[in-house]
Amino acid sequence: MIRRATFTAICALAAAFLVRAGDLPDRWRNWRYTRSVQQNSTISSEAAGTPAEIRLPWDIFAHCNTGLSDVRVLDDQGREVPYALRIDRGSAGSESHEAHILENSFAAGKYTQVVGDLGHDVPIYDRVRVETAAPDFIVWAEVALSDDSKTWRIVEPRAPIARFRKRSVDGAQTIPLQGLNSRYIRVRIFETKEQFAVTGLTVLREESHPATLAEVAAAFLPANSDDTTETSWTTGLAASRVPVSRLTFVTETPEFYRAVRISGSDDGKVWNYRGSGVIFRYRQGGKTRESLSVDFPEWAPEWPKGHLLRADIINGNDEPLHALQLTLLAVPRVLVFKPQASNAYRIAYGNDRATSPQYDLSHYLDAGPAKSTLDRALGPEELTKNYKDPRPFSERHPSVLWIALGVAILLIGLTAIKTLRTPGAPAPNNPV
Repeated sequence: MIRRATFTAICALAAAFLVRAGDLPDRWRNWRYTRSVQQNSTISSEAAGTPAEIRLPWDIFAHCNTGLSDVRVLDDQGREVPYALRIDRGSAGSESHEAHILENSFAAGKYTQVVGDLGHDVPIYDRVRVETAAPDFIVWAEVALSDDSKTWRIVEPRAPIARFRKRSVDGAQTIPLQGLNSRYIRVRIFETKEQFAVTGLTVLREESHPATLAEVAAAFLPANSDDTTETSWTTGLAASRVPVSRLTFVTETPEFYRAVRISGSDDGKVWNYRGSGVIFRYRQGGKTRESLSVDFPEWAPEWPKGHLLRADIINGNDEPLHALQLTLLAVPRVLVFKPQASNAYRIAYGNDRATSPQYDLSHYLDAGPAKSTLDRALGPEELTKNYKDPRPFSERHPSVLWIALGVAILLIGLTAIKTLRTPGAPAPNNPV
């Protein structure tokens, strides 16, 4: 028994030494990179098993599979440690209520007026959406509410709504309000030349939890544009592979309202639509109103596809925004696991063949932030010294296949030539 215990202890120490030395146990040799978990203090026996968080740095994404499917947590004996991956993308829910249109009129030279009845027992709402099929417009709108359709109180004196379908920008047709529940709603759209085509009014109530985002390093450079009414900026993202989802803008221009189109490309020539929105800043009632970000569906560019991002700002006949700066943001990934006392831990990643692990932990882990016992940081990236490429020989050495193919073609050619040069058998003599 003593010898067996001694042997087990020696094996454990040897495994720990291998992990610290940059080598991994045979099971993990297909993982090219590791990082040690930076522990801020020794974990006591009382704190053992308490969930700990590690926020994964952006630079780890460059060497991970899409979705981080190859990330593993190892202890100092090379054992796999279950973890849960948390992604706080935020949440949003909305309730909508369509108004019955009582009036849809046009005061020539002034405005289009639409009055809607929301009925009895009106729910509380905090925004109104102007339903319209108009493809391209930018107009100002006023919103007023009433309890009897006679006495009106203006709750939004001047808000922009817009759409730029010709430029692949959907714009914004929703106007935010203070949470109210008046039965009647009136929207005036200040288009003086002709009646603005409104097909309906819808009030909404939204409850949302904003996503937690962090800046992603990206260098934007001015890009050429064939359209003189647009200003374009591009950045390359193939190296980072971070799943970005928001673009923010900083400018010294005091007042503006601009549409933004976001595109992706493989070659910098053909651009595919990724999202759109509007950014604005203007003064109203002594206050500055502004919105300087555009959200788009999360996108993790990979080489060679979709590794370029482009932002087109539609200026119209206005001057381009002054001293413009663009910043990309993404939702951080947080790894949660339960460290044990006296154990050291390491993150392994960089295995193209690894699939996402399945652990029970995610099903019973408490919701909310973990009571972290570890720093939210990892040590520097280390190459696995005894790394073993998991790909088959043909994928690791594609040149060998080409050489073999070339040799085969050469041999077939020589055989064909030899066959053509070989004289045929003499024809038999016909008896007389």
